[in-house]
Amino acid sequence: MNLIGRKPKKKTATAGVEASSKSALSDIFTQSRALFLIIATTVLVYANSLSGEFVFDDTKQIAGNPSLHSWGNLVRAFTSDVWSFQRGSFTHDIPPPYYRPLFTAYLTVNFQLFGLWEPGWHLMNLLVHTGATVTVFFCVKRLSNDNVIATLAALLFGLHPAHVESVAWISGIPDPLAALFFVPSMIWYVRYRTEGGKKFLFASVIAYGLSALCKETPLALPLVLVVWELTQARARQKLSTRFREITLQMVPYGLMAVAYLALRFSVLGRISWKHPFMAQVPDSAIWMTVPFVVVTYLRHLIAPFYLSLIYGTSFINDAGDLRFLLPTAILIALAALLWIYRRSVSSQIWIATALIVAPLLPVLNLRVFHFEYIIQDRYLYLPSIGFCYLLAILIVRLARRQKQLAVGLALLLVIIFGAGTVAQNRVWHDAVALWQRAIYYAPNSWSTHYNLGLAYLNRKEYQAALNELTVARRLNSAEPSVLNNLALAQNASGLKLEAIATLKEALQIAPELVEAHNNLGTILFEHKMFDEAWHEFNEVLTRDPSSMSARFNLARTLVEKREYEPANRQFEAVLASDPNDLAARYELAASYAASGHKPQALAEFNRALQMDRDPKRPDEMRKRLSPLLQAT
Repeated sequence: MNLIGRKPKKKTATAGVEASSKSALSDIFTQSRALFLIIATTVLVYANSLSGEFVFDDTKQIAGNPSLHSWGNLVRAFTSDVWSFQRGSFTHDIPPPYYRPLFTAYLTVNFQLFGLWEPGWHLMNLLVHTGATVTVFFCVKRLSNDNVIATLAALLFGLHPAHVESVAWISGIPDPLAALFFVPSMIWYVRYRTEGGKKFLFASVIAYGLSALCKETPLALPLVLVVWELTQARARQKLSTRFREITLQMVPYGLMAVAYLALRFSVLGRISWKHPFMAQVPDSAIWMTVPFVVVTYLRHLIAPFYLSLIYGTSFINDAGDLRFLLPTAILIALAALLWIYRRSVSSQIWIATALIVAPLLPVLNLRVFHFEYIIQDRYLYLPSIGFCYLLAILIVRLARRQKQLAVGLALLLVIIFGAGTVAQNRVWHDAVALWQRAIYYAPNSWSTHYNLGLAYLNRKEYQAALNELTVARRLNSAEPSVLNNLALAQNASGLKLEAIATLKEALQIAPELVEAHNNLGTILFEHKMFDEAWHEFNEVLTRDPSSMSARFNLARTLVEKREYEPANRQFEAVLASDPNDLAARYELAASYAASGHKPQALAEFNRALQMDRDPKRPDEMRKRLSPLLQAT
């Protein structure tokens, strides 16, 4: 590396890059061929992700997010946090506030295009990842002036299995989305410094700001640019002069970062946050856990196999814990090696290292995480740019001495990474597969068994759901959400009395849990215990008047109690909230008929027929309504 104050080596026409490898492979990897190979292989290995379902946060962030139904959300995205649509609800597991307006805008546009059609969402994620991969090619090509290095780096980046969490999981898109701006920002900065032209600086700073609006981690980009500056030859410049020049170059990025943080603060009322769980964790434990997290991330970059949503992690409280001692020793050894061989480390390797380290730094603020989520592979999306660049550099260097070995190694990595990604796509295909993998790493976590139980419950595999939720209850009998969903599994398995008892137990722990009141009312309704069911549904509406499911259930209960006029009013309120609710419209028609309002009953029934796409349901409702209409 050419540090300031040392005699510069002879450079190529492109400042700050090493001489291009003049391998015969350069003739093969023309730009058009390279791009075709990169795009084709990336799309191929992610093809099996297109059939994936909504999993994890997708069910709330997309399927359960009414704000996406309006184009007006594109504007609201800049004045609210990602989870604002849940802030006024009675849901207890709302994540901390994230300010990612371009991510929210992305969700809104996709919902308008695809609704809840999952393949469309997955296709858009794949297009964004493929676009980010193409930008990596152009970035590495500019940094290395070598088509082979750029092709190999982009190819490995496109296929890296750690990216599955960001691509196959729809809600994991903020990192690829940010990369679409993060990488061009670096390209344009290098062009500005090597070619001149304020337009490149302007484009770079704007792209930097846009990347931060996708996710927070790209704010670390100026650290990479500083390393790039330090690796460039500046003949006969004093170190103090050089640092002053670099500082001036970073001022526009600093101003953009301040503008972003000010906007973020105006919306969230804070710059960062602390997870509620962290109130129980001493700062010393947080700091002692950081080396373990860093080394784990490095391991997942190097060997990205059998990955999971969670890894059974916990904070380290003892300095004698091997999870602290061993990672710390590894990091010290790596830092020592870089220092010892600093004069022989090339500029490209320094830049690749900076691209690995800088985007990792923001995610080491472990105060924002629950202990089970302190390691999340989607945070490797940006650092993997530097890792794949580094791998490509080393393989091309090996090719100068052992061409066949280098070619074989490159092919082996491409095959292994590609196969790993195909396999990992299956893990994120559906909730059952996702939580089965999580249980492998965290078999004693109540939340993994709980979430797998929910997945089975949604699949209507009731015995499997009952088994998993029973384990979750054994591991945490005081968690009301476990008891609430265990009761659903019990009820679906025919254990109705046990379900009632379990729900009452949940409500003793958390009387405010409206979902448990609603579920208890539903089961009591099934047992024809209408007075008790009426009480539970009213309890829900007292606590949460916006609950249309409870209002619908209350209306059905009133019908069974032959209180038709109040039932009509409740059904009408449900339809005022959602005119497309066919079940409520049919039930309102039946209630109108039972209460002697024949014209209204026929009108509602005909409206429902016009909207209904189910060929069987209209015939069933005709049979039900016919006696009522004749009687009136």
